[in-house]
Amino acid sequence: MSVASRSPSAQLFAARARRQRLRRLFGLLLALLGLAVVSGLVWLVGWSSVLSVKSVSVEGVPSSLSEDVLSRADVPMGAPLARVDTDAIAGRVAELPEAASVDVRRSWPSTLTIDVTPRVPVAAVSAEGSWWNVDETGALFGAADSRPDDLPVLSAPGDDSSSDVDDAVRAAGVTVLTGLPDALYDLVDTVEARSEADIRLGLADGAEVRWGTADDIDRKADVLLALIGAQEEPPSSYDVSAPEHPAVNP
Repeated sequence: MSVASRSPSAQLFAARARRQRLRRLFGLLLALLGLAVVSGLVWLVGWSSVLSVKSVSVEGVPSSLSEDVLSRADVPMGAPLARVDTDAIAGRVAELPEAASVDVRRSWPSTLTIDVTPRVPVAAVSAEGSWWNVDETGALFGAADSRPDDLPVLSAPGDDSSSDVDDAVRAAGVTVLTGLPDALYDLVDTVEARSEADIRLGLADGAEVRWGTADDIDRKADVLLALIGAQEEPPSSYDVSAPEHPAVNP
């Protein structure tokens, strides 16, 4: 039967079938094209050298510490940036005593950025023949041969031995020190943590403060500042271990 002799309904059916075949073919071509694009992108990002690690940026620390960060990071230069194990790098850098926290991120197209939050010293500790900075967590870092001039000295049981430091006692001393208002912190020269219940402050004017526990820091600080402001001459000691019943010893 010729095309001309087909009925209108048969011609309409044949045209519809051709359109459906063309749509299926077009859809298949689009799917193949999409697969090729995705495969190309996966190869570009995950295996090619186009987006590989070409540089490492260290942020958050002084240049004197950057070399230590880079050495500890051990970044695989030339590796595809997408496949670099950022958690492993962050873990290695976090082992530096000076690092409080570490964040490693990809800076496309070819840079790995290591952002280090350094520890902030709040006191100094003499231990094992060196002077160490202490941060608010009680961690020691930054050994030096001489005492830092701008930090109060913290002492706790075992600080002068190799391994007998009572971490809980030292932490109590740090808690008191970091909880002080600036006006009082600036007056403190030493912090002696004899036990968690017996913490003593040595003021720059020579007076000793019996502080007691690390509880009620704000209340004790307010009472102590009021007592200091009321003295014409520095006394030998203050006692604010019971802030409701403070004492001043000439």
